Amino acid sequence: MLEFWFDPTVAVLKKVLFFIAMAVLTAVLYWMEPLKLDAILMFLGTGVIFLICRYCKIHFAAKNPTGLLYRLLTWIPIALLLALIFVHMNQGEILIPGAQGIGFMALAICLLSPLSLLNQNNQTPPKG
Repeated sequence: MLEFWFDPTVAVLKKVLFFIAMAVLTAVLYWMEPLKLDAILMFLGTGVIFLICRYCKIHFAAKNPTGLLYRLLTWIPIALLLALIFVHMNQGEILIPGAQGIGFMALAICLLSPLSLLNQNNQTPPKG
């Protein structure tokens, strides 16, 4: 999810345009059928948990990408997101609250990782 946001080869303009599009889409969905504040905060928290799990995958589990820890760190945010979507569906309506929740989660990820906009994380090996 959103790995291009952390890719240093993607242009900053594309990332900013994605953020603006995501913010507008989420605002339109909120205007159509607003989620409760506690649901919004839970989806924002899921974005924070995604960032924590991503950091742990990169720094602690990257040496064994087929191991249990790596898989757990991949599936924890996805399972939490799906659980929140199903908990907050209204009388069988899952599309608008689910899309809105994913939008809030993506906005949290983008807002709380501003350093990913910088292209300073070049991962090219040194020559010589």
